[in-house]
Amino acid sequence: MGIGWKPFSIQVTLTSVIIAIGLLLAASAGGIVAWEQQNSNGFCTYTCHAVHPEEPRAHDVGVHARVQCVECHEGRLPTLELMAAKLEHVNQLWLMMVGWERPGHATTLRPLRDSCEGCHWPQVVHDDSVRVKVRYDIDEASTETRYTLTLHTGSGTIRNKKSKGIHWHITQKVDYFALDPLNQKIALVVVHNEDGTTKEYFDSTLGITRAEVPEKTHGMRMQCVDCHSSVGHQFRNPADLVDEAIASGEIDRALPYAKARALQLIGVADQLRGTAKELAPKIEKLVDDAIPQSVRASDELEEQFAAAMKRILLQSSFSAKGYNWKSFPFNTGHKDFPGCFRCHDGKHEDAKGDTIQFQCNVCHNLPQTVREGGVRSVPSTLDPDDVEPRSHRNSNWMRDHAIQQRDSCEGCHGKIEVGKDGGSFCSNPACHGREWPAIVTSKLPVGGDQPAKDSAAASKKKL
Repeated sequence: MGIGWKPFSIQVTLTSVIIAIGLLLAASAGGIVAWEQQNSNGFCTYTCHAVHPEEPRAHDVGVHARVQCVECHEGRLPTLELMAAKLEHVNQLWLMMVGWERPGHATTLRPLRDSCEGCHWPQVVHDDSVRVKVRYDIDEASTETRYTLTLHTGSGTIRNKKSKGIHWHITQKVDYFALDPLNQKIALVVVHNEDGTTKEYFDSTLGITRAEVPEKTHGMRMQCVDCHSSVGHQFRNPADLVDEAIASGEIDRALPYAKARALQLIGVADQLRGTAKELAPKIEKLVDDAIPQSVRASDELEEQFAAAMKRILLQSSFSAKGYNWKSFPFNTGHKDFPGCFRCHDGKHEDAKGDTIQFQCNVCHNLPQTVREGGVRSVPSTLDPDDVEPRSHRNSNWMRDHAIQQRDSCEGCHGKIEVGKDGGSFCSNPACHGREWPAIVTSKLPVGGDQPAKDSAAASKKKL
């Protein structure tokens, strides 16, 4: 019996070991699958915490479409650290079960050295870059205007050392104190110099005193997303999406009043609410009512317009009442939101009364504008060897330049003809005849109005 028992015992033991290994492998495989599922975009946006359902749509057509939600919101961390970080979000799962008000901004983003800088290495040298923006008017021909900008992106070869251009804000240590959760109203900016000193710029127009800043604001160290906000799922201005559709030929300008008709549909669609599944038939009906099928069937241009507008309207629609694309500021630039002008507005002053530099050409050159029909902006006739006048180096020059106007300006800039229709240096439609968020333009030329040349204030200032 003893001799027969041993092989049986070994067989049972081996079988048990094999089964145990199999179960362990199955559990491991299941754990890996479960872990991958928990880190998927679908789980993050619909299962764990259903944030704005428009965000996945915006993410899918954005520049970070191939970046997973967790790579920004939890960081590119080692697995064990990432598991620990997930525990910080358990409260959101509970809120999802009992009901919550969807947030308008992220409160749990990891430090950018754990996320953005995994791809965007700050020590890389950035050359100037050229951007071309094409816009269309609401006239019958949807007249085209083309803006060309050279962005002084700046370099960051050595962190915390002196750098120039837009990325100075990252290589330099800058703290700011904002009144609102979206950081659109900035009361105080503190610049930390290399020698250990600091310089403060305070905006006294926001209704609080300098002493109240610690109590009524929240402070942060400036980082990438303070300008590139919502970069993972940016909600675009639908009018810009129309311009891009026209520029690409998706909407043909041969169709009369194409841009004007598109804006009219956008205005009506802004009132629609519902999930993507609910919105699709509503948007289709809206477009069908505006462009009857009988017309579209006989006109290829109308058919193209209808298809493009359905895509744009669905991409720009929101389910929750009270939300639209304007609810999520994107602060790169300053066309639709204050952006750069949150600080560079001529209102943040230091102890001496100097402001944070308010000059367009700090971050980019003066826009070169070409309007269809031959009217265009005219560059300065300045000789490269000439010395820039002292007034031009004033930190608030862009606000004050109109009241400092002199006949001597013509020596560099040509005939002074202020306006917004192009044809002279001082009638650039990219600058004049427009409203900029957060900027008071009482001292700047408006439309075609000519500013006074000989005001008392101007006469005391030297060029």
